[in-house]
Amino acid sequence: MENAIHWFRRDLRIHDNNGLQLAARRAGAVIGVFVIDNRWFPADAEKTGAFQATFWLESLRELATALDRHHIPLRILRSDDPVKSILNLARETHAGLITFNKDYEPQQLAMDRRLAREAAKCGIETAGVKDAVIFEEFEILTGSQSTYTVFTPYKKAWLAKFTPDHAEDGGLPRISHRHPMPSDSVPTAESLGYAKVTLPIAAGEVGGSAMLSEFVRHRVGYYKKDRDYPAIPGTSAQSSHLSAGTVSVRQCVRAAVQQGALRGCGGAEHWLSELIWREFYKMVLFHFPHTVRQAFQERYNHLTWSNPDEHIQSWMQGHTGYPIVDAAIRQIQTTGLMHNRLRMITAMFLTKDLDTDWRIGERCFMRWLMDYDQASNVGGWQWSAGTGTDAAPYFRIMNPILQAQRYDPQGDFVRSMLPVLARVPTKFIHEPWIMPISLQRECGCVIGGDYPAPIVDHGKAREAAIMKFQVG
Repeated sequence: MENAIHWFRRDLRIHDNNGLQLAARRAGAVIGVFVIDNRWFPADAEKTGAFQATFWLESLRELATALDRHHIPLRILRSDDPVKSILNLARETHAGLITFNKDYEPQQLAMDRRLAREAAKCGIETAGVKDAVIFEEFEILTGSQSTYTVFTPYKKAWLAKFTPDHAEDGGLPRISHRHPMPSDSVPTAESLGYAKVTLPIAAGEVGGSAMLSEFVRHRVGYYKKDRDYPAIPGTSAQSSHLSAGTVSVRQCVRAAVQQGALRGCGGAEHWLSELIWREFYKMVLFHFPHTVRQAFQERYNHLTWSNPDEHIQSWMQGHTGYPIVDAAIRQIQTTGLMHNRLRMITAMFLTKDLDTDWRIGERCFMRWLMDYDQASNVGGWQWSAGTGTDAAPYFRIMNPILQAQRYDPQGDFVRSMLPVLARVPTKFIHEPWIMPISLQRECGCVIGGDYPAPIVDHGKAREAAIMKFQVG
C-alpha cells in the first residue's frame, strides 16, 4: 500500500503509538492529520477551555517536529465535519488506509462508525486500534459475560488477566518514505479566540515523559500516603498527558509494575489502582453511553434539583464562604488543574450542599479542566452526586470543614489560593467566620466584606440532601 493516513486524536505522541505503528507498517508513506473540530475547539464553543486547548496545541507543535524526523507530514484541518474532511484528504493523497486509535466516548464512537461506512464506499480501509487502555470493551467481563459495574471486582479481574506483555513498549514507528505534502503550521490557542494562559506543567511527549520519570524516581513510594494532600506534590500529575495521549497508558503501567505494584509495594500498587479506575470509567461509558446525560442508577433519574442560580454562581466564582471549596475553584480557574480530593469535595458540595444537578458541574469542569476526559469526569461527578456506578452512598456527604482540616491541616493550600486568608490563624483557617470580629479586622479578613460568609449551613444542607434521596 502506497499511502496511509493516521488520524491523531487523544494520542499526541510518536512513541508507543499503536495506530501510528500500524499505518507505518502497512504503507510506504504516512500522512498525519489532526482535526480542529469547530464544535469543540473555538473559544465560543463552550466545551474545550483555554488550558486544554493550549496544552493540546503546544503538544501538537512538538509532535509535528517529531513526525518530520520520520518523514511524516502533519496536516491541521479545521472542520465542522471531521469525517468529510479526512475522506477528502484521503482522496487527495490517494490513501488506501486510515488508522486511528480508538476512543470510547459516545460521540466519537458514532463518528468512527460513520467514517468506516463512508470510507468503505470509496474503497478505503479504516482501522481502529486499541491504544488508550490496557483492556477494552469486551476483554474484562463477569463470569456471565456482563459488564462490571462495581470497581473492586473489576480491578480483581483486570489484575488476574494482566501480564507484562499487555504493557509492552511499542517503540517508534518505521521511518516511512517522505511524502511530498508539506506539514501545516499549528495555530496558537489565542488565534482560535482563547485567552492567553500559562500552562502549569510542560506539554508534549518530552514533558510528559520527564514528569513521569521524576515521579517514579522520587515520589511514587509516597503516593498512597501523600496523594490526598493538595499542598503536597504527591500525585503523578499525569492526567493531562494521559488525556492528550502525550504519554501512553502502557508507559505508566510499566512504570508502576517496575516499582512493585504487583508485589504489594504500597505507593506503586495504589497508583496502578488509580490507572485501573481510569479504564473502569471508560468501559462503563462505553457500555452505558446514556450516563453522559442520565443517572447510572435509574431510580435517581427522576430526582429534582433546585439549581439555585445565586448559589451556583457563588460556587463558580469561588465565593461560597467555605475556604477549601473556594480555593479549589480558584486552582482550577487559574491553572486548569484540580487535585482529585478537591474534585470530590467541590462536586459533592455543589450537588449535595447546593442541591444542584451534577450535569451543571460536569459542564463547568469540561470547560475548565486541562485534563478533561469525559469518562472520568462523568464518572467522578456521578460518584459524588450518588447517582453513578459504585457511587458514594447518598448518606455519605463530605463535610467541607472536616475534609479541609484533615487534608490541609495547616491551611497551606487554602492560603496559597486565597491571599485574603493569608493572615488568618490556622485555628480558624477553615472556619474564618467563627473568628472574633476584632481578630477578623486584625487579619484583614472581615467576613461578609473581605471574604464571604458561608452561603449555606452544611449541617442543614446535609439533612435536606439525605431526605431528598430517601424520598427519591
